[in-house]
Amino acid sequence: MDLPIHGKCVGLLIKRQRYRCCECSQTFWEHLDHTIDERRNCTKRLLTYIEKQSLKRTFVSISEDVGLSEKTIRNIFRDYINRLKETLRFETPNWLGIDEIHMMKPRCVLTNIEERTLLDVLPNRSKETVVGYLSRLPNRGRVQYVAMNMWQPYKDAVKTVLPKATIIIDKCHVVRMANQALETIRKQLREGLKPKERRGLMHDRFILLKRHKELTEMEKITLDLWTENHPSLGIAYELKESFFDIWESDTRQKAFLKYHVWKSKIPKELQSAFEPLTKAMANWEEEIFAYFDHRITNAYTESLNSLVHVINRLGRGYSFEALRAKVLFTEGLTKERGELLGIDISTMIEKLEKGEL
Repeated sequence: MDLPIHGKCVGLLIKRQRYRCCECSQTFWEHLDHTIDERRNCTKRLLTYIEKQSLKRTFVSISEDVGLSEKTIRNIFRDYINRLKETLRFETPNWLGIDEIHMMKPRCVLTNIEERTLLDVLPNRSKETVVGYLSRLPNRGRVQYVAMNMWQPYKDAVKTVLPKATIIIDKCHVVRMANQALETIRKQLREGLKPKERRGLMHDRFILLKRHKELTEMEKITLDLWTENHPSLGIAYELKESFFDIWESDTRQKAFLKYHVWKSKIPKELQSAFEPLTKAMANWEEEIFAYFDHRITNAYTESLNSLVHVINRLGRGYSFEALRAKVLFTEGLTKERGELLGIDISTMIEKLEKGEL
């Protein structure tokens, strides 16, 4: 098989000479190694074409285009990616970010926080998978800080492979839990209201989740009316706001004291809603308050979440391996400064939004 022409599959009939060795009488065919890949029964230029197209299209569509089976296309893609893996080596970062993104299911994402680049996307977020990746990092002793969310397997993996690195819980994942507690209280309140009363809380979720300083004058008036009629909602909103204020503390000690004052102000009837947050603060105290000593956050990788809908749309017909390869190996996405630093996230987002990836 050869390159398709005008959307039609092309096959070549090639005549080649058969030889017999004068010394041993063994026969052999004329070699065509410079033009033909005999393992795949296609020309080398078609092989190159399939490799490039496999990062842009589904295997089924390429199969229909070139006349080779989908299994053959998949095998070509696999060999191509394995070859790229051997040649692509990213620099080990000083500040490592471990987060996750949903590509069909939760996947572990590794980033270089200083350079704002993507290093890899792992098939799952288990301890074994993360340990395997970290163990393969060249010069892994250079990793000083690791920012992550509150997922125990990440912590266990870092403690196993990078025992000297300081673990810092990304503050975005912590303050988000205050919003979730407020959301729990809001839903519980609405369940006990009559339809007419419920209509009086139209669009309440969007106002309650906003910071008070970001509210418009009309939204402030609306919020005051709600909290006057539903005091527990007002208390929950104030607790959410004061929890966010803790993260503006300039020292670890001040933040620690503010948190315990904040915790003591939670009314008994609201404690169950805030329990996931207070429990997480107790279990991850050292790693959470480490943020105030080293103000490192993995927040910019939250921009990866803006890719979720695009990736899911592209993912119809793709395997995880194909999507991962599309992100890591598409030309023009790598960021380098002497050494390869990773996949530039802003460039990747730009290309995805333009439909170029």
